[in-house]
Parts: sequence; C-alpha cells; structure tokens
Amino acid sequence: MALLLAACASTHLRSEWRDAQDAAGPVRKMAVFVAAQDSRVCRFAEDQLALNLSARNRVDARAGNRLGLGADVSTPALRDKLSREGFDGALLARLVSRDTSTQYHPPQTNWVGGWGGWGPGYRSFYSYYPYAYTTPGYTTLTTRVVVEVLLYRLPEGKMVWNAVTETVDPRSSAELVEGLEGVVDDSLRKQGLLLPRS
Repeated sequence: MALLLAACASTHLRSEWRDAQDAAGPVRKMAVFVAAQDSRVCRFAEDQLALNLSARNRVDARAGNRLGLGADVSTPALRDKLSREGFDGALLARLVSRDTSTQYHPPQTNWVGGWGGWGPGYRSFYSYYPYAYTTPGYTTLTTRVVVEVLLYRLPEGKMVWNAVTETVDPRSSAELVEGLEGVVDDSLRKQGLLLPRS
C-alpha cells in the first residue's frame, strides 16, 4: 500500500496571490488557455481543464482551442472578442519548469528480534546471523513539474489571481492536469472567484 501511495503524483500550491482590490465576484464564463510547445498537449490540457471546471463548478468554462483563439490575453482584439461572446474571465496556465533529480539510497542492514522473549542475542553469533538481513542500495528519480496559473478579468485584461503549483512525479499529462485542476478549483472557490458548488 505504501508503495502504491508513493507512486501517485501529488500537486500542491507553492504560492498564491489575490488582488485585494478586485470586487467583481465569481467568474461565470471562463476561457481556458494553456501555453505549451506541444500543440497536442496544449489542446488536451485546455479541454480537460475546461471540462473539469465546468463539471465541478457553476461556471461555463471553454477551451481556447475550441474558440479558435491564441493565449495572449494582453491582446485587445482577443479580450474584445471574448467579451462580445460573454466571457468575463480568462484562465491561463503555463509550464514554468520540469526538473528530474536522482537520489541514491545506500544499503541498509536490518535486525529481526527473537522469539518468546529469548532473542538470538542469547545464542551464538552463528545462530544470531540468520536474523540479520541487508537490503541492497537503489536509486530513485523524482520529477517536479511547476506550473503557473493566472486568472484575468475581462474585458479589462487585469490579472486578479495568480498561483504557482508543483506536481511531484506525474505519470502522464492526464495525471498532471487532474492534479492541477483540483488545486486550481479549490483555490479559486476559496478566493470567491468561483460560485460555491450547488
């Protein structure tokens, strides 16, 4: 069980910022953009984030690739187009870093206690010896993926929320997106940027 739990990825917030001057309330229609070099990963991540945000919250989230738009929310034309279509928020996620570290775990000798209160220590060395065993040394790889997520108000294009997340050992893009969505979802709701779940 411990090995299975260790194999699962975990995502957490490393930092978070909220504009204290923003009082516009929850976002009701959100465009979701992911900045990634691989267009397939970008489309998949946008689709999954938008689908999960809509399914778990009272927000109409749409993937940017389905809207035929780029992810540069600083462009007035993009903000105007989104606003005309009723969007009052734009969520942008971008990869900050992906690092893999190696850690060596040296061999360890373990001792097993005796039976019935009479431990092997009361016997000769040769009878004690079978109760010691050594695990071989091994190497583990740890991958950390850092993603920054930003929420902008439309039509102004003003950033009102920013978070940096870290995911440890994601086994796939799907697992990375799932962990990211859970953290973003919880944080946006706590910050009053999503309506409470009904």
